[in-house]
Amino acid sequence: MKTVKTVTKLLAALGISLMVLSCATKSDVYEEIDLAVGSSSYVNALSAIEKGQAAKKPIYPEDNQVLLYLDKGALEHYAEQYQASAMDLQEAERLIEEAFTKSITAEIGSYLANDNTKEYAGEDFEDVYTNVFGALNYYNQGDMEGALVEIRKVNIKLQVLADKYIPKEDSNVRPELVAAFVTQTIGVACMAAGLPGFIVPLPDEIFKTDPVAFQFTDSALAQYLAMIFYRGDDRPDDARISREAISAIYAASPTVYSGSLPASIAEEASIPAGKARLNFLSFTGLSPVKEQKVEDMDLRLFPSIGRFSPGTLALPVLVERPSVVTGVTVDVNGEKVQLELLEDISKVVEETFTVKYPAIRAKAYIRSLLKYVSVEVAAQVAVNQGLPDLAVVAAGLGAKKIADVSEKADIRAGRYLPGKAFVGGITLDPGSYDVTFTFSNGDTVVKTINVAANKTNLVEAFNLK
Repeated sequence: MKTVKTVTKLLAALGISLMVLSCATKSDVYEEIDLAVGSSSYVNALSAIEKGQAAKKPIYPEDNQVLLYLDKGALEHYAEQYQASAMDLQEAERLIEEAFTKSITAEIGSYLANDNTKEYAGEDFEDVYTNVFGALNYYNQGDMEGALVEIRKVNIKLQVLADKYIPKEDSNVRPELVAAFVTQTIGVACMAAGLPGFIVPLPDEIFKTDPVAFQFTDSALAQYLAMIFYRGDDRPDDARISREAISAIYAASPTVYSGSLPASIAEEASIPAGKARLNFLSFTGLSPVKEQKVEDMDLRLFPSIGRFSPGTLALPVLVERPSVVTGVTVDVNGEKVQLELLEDISKVVEETFTVKYPAIRAKAYIRSLLKYVSVEVAAQVAVNQGLPDLAVVAAGLGAKKIADVSEKADIRAGRYLPGKAFVGGITLDPGSYDVTFTFSNGDTVVKTINVAANKTNLVEAFNLK
């Protein structure tokens, strides 16, 4: 019995030598915030975040600060707390850039560490939308120049993003380098255990490098805002370029922009002298979240632990959050305008996730593989020491179970980015107007706006249900 316990301790210790247990935040901790958002009580949602952060275990721990500022910034915008939103989104942007700078020299090493243990660096689309909402924050504070600076940031980031997903010959994560890294790691483990190295074949599908046609290279929403901001800033040529860019985006990116170009875009080209243009922007629903999916991992290549059940491979998957809102109508003094879908933000999320998924899967596979290698090496040490087969089996099974449950998919992501952006416009005489947004589920939002000629007049409404 003592021998069994000794071997169990040995295998368990060695079996988890490459493991770092997950500390991902569970989605149920967001329940109070989600309920407030679902009832359009954005101030209450912010209060729930504040309360959650004051708890013994904060909703957003230290390594999830990007998410804290992303979520707060979005909710503050919906609550019309534009200055606070601008500051928090700027902090999220700064932290994303800082986290990226920290990670660019250690990408191969990240194949060993569970992503949940690392500082969350934000998704590409989250980085882009910090500036989209930043532009709206500045506009709502009367700072047109600040709004246009944010739009220019979006354009720069999208150019970088398009280049990011073009495979490069000098990449430090080329398949052959990663394969060599994994083989060397396995060899070092065997050498340390005094064993001859054993070959672990790596499935070809883990290293598929066929480039995915990445289609989110420009944002129709960002160009729409640029168009109306430039027009209000008396820069007609720039407004025209942005308007034409929207048409080009729809033509070049059918995966993301699968619908028809909003007809109202053409109406933005010319406004009669003495008239004013009032534009509408409505965000509806919520973009997808990530959840964990567990797949079986074939371990038959291992002589010792291969006799047990399959291993586990934990992967993140996107889960849609269907909205009850399918359309938005605006009433201005009895004249109705049916808003049109401009940007399906959920599709943007899906597009950026899809192009990254092969790398996510490869890293998850390799991390899990190295854990099972450590367990196999420990089991072979026990066999070579002449320990009873029963003891080896019992200890190996225990260590394998630890490996099975240790890997958790990184399902972190901002939770309060909207699902869709609808737009529209109407040409009016300058003056004060009551504007009623009516959503397809019957909810209404009423706002009053002073409309002036030769300036940007934009009014927003939200329904994230």
